[in-house]
Amino acid sequence: MQITPVTKDLAEKSLPVITAAFATAAHSDGNEAELVAKLRQSKTYRPEYDAVAVSDDGRVLGHAMLSLAQVVAADGQQWPIWVLAPVAVLPTEQKRGLGTALIMYLEAMAFGDGIRAISVLGDPAYYGRFGFVPASQYRITAPFTVADENFMVRELQAGGLAQVQGVLRYDPAFGIN
Repeated sequence: MQITPVTKDLAEKSLPVITAAFATAAHSDGNEAELVAKLRQSKTYRPEYDAVAVSDDGRVLGHAMLSLAQVVAADGQQWPIWVLAPVAVLPTEQKRGLGTALIMYLEAMAFGDGIRAISVLGDPAYYGRFGFVPASQYRITAPFTVADENFMVRELQAGGLAQVQGVLRYDPAFGIN
């Protein structure tokens, strides 16, 4: 198995994997694959931050993506931040470390790019293992109602969020701003 940025062929193969991964998820709207397709058309899309886990025989087993967003302060000041969404692994391949490998790959890619942090909406027991903490600790809020413990961030550089505060504005493809 290897983790690699998507190619055109792998991008197409990733969409059914995303659909299958979220088919029985408790917190799914069923549109995760459609969201990824839209994000791939975004003007801020960066293919190097769109990763797949591929088996030795070429099957896509998992997918994860970082998309660019902004934390916007009340005075209009903005700071770029990554959003990790979605992270998807085929149900038959879950609990084998593929999600972890995808997240670690994307974090390593993003570490030196100058973006201050990564945000995620998810299970704190899972994402807390990667250093994600409630975004409220950094005075960052979601543009929608969500439990504090589920809206999280992880600094990519020590002190990177020290002066940052405001509302996270997702890429328009999310349809929530």
